[in-house]
Amino acid sequence: MSRETNIVIPVKDPRGAKSRMGDWLSPRQREELALTLVQQTLLFFRDLSDAHHILVVTDSDSMKDLAEESGATVLFEVESSGETAAVNKATRWSLDHGFRRQLVVPADMASWDRTDIERLLAMPAEQASLVLCPATGDNGTNAVLSCPPDVVPFRFGDKSFPEYQVRARERQVLCTVLRLRSLVLDLDTPDDLDCLLQQDQHGVVRALVDAWNLPVR
Repeated sequence: MSRETNIVIPVKDPRGAKSRMGDWLSPRQREELALTLVQQTLLFFRDLSDAHHILVVTDSDSMKDLAEESGATVLFEVESSGETAAVNKATRWSLDHGFRRQLVVPADMASWDRTDIERLLAMPAEQASLVLCPATGDNGTNAVLSCPPDVVPFRFGDKSFPEYQVRARERQVLCTVLRLRSLVLDLDTPDDLDCLLQQDQHGVVRALVDAWNLPVR
């Protein structure tokens, strides 16, 4: 493949997703939110697929079909193994297919901004380098651009951001922190929804949440 960067998007089955919002959203609302976030993500990255390869990792038949309809390549998991394991499989795929670098992004960002993503993808592809985009509070990581794809071991979830920095130092990997506004807020908790509602933001996700008329927490 001639494209240099493989963009990896782990996608969960919307059914049963967003469990940490269980005290605030109904199961139907959680599924609808998760599906809308995935659709928004796939639509956004479809417009980047001419310049970059898009790989979706999922164990969901419905998400597999949705990703393929968007033009993405699908790495299908017969059984869910967790986000870190899914990304590890994608990283092996990236290496096997000759990609010099890999960008891992979540499918649940509140919104996407093309300027931000193009700035991230324009970062120099230095050998043994890592670019991190921290999430709200700087504990989580919402984007990892690695060159080569397996330059450091992957880890996702709480406190992954400082751990990536430690791993980069241990391996003498050039680590750059890039703070991008659209890569701060992923929707995973009631607090994240509060942040969304406090922002002057538009789009399908905000319209969906506004339509629910959620009570103030």
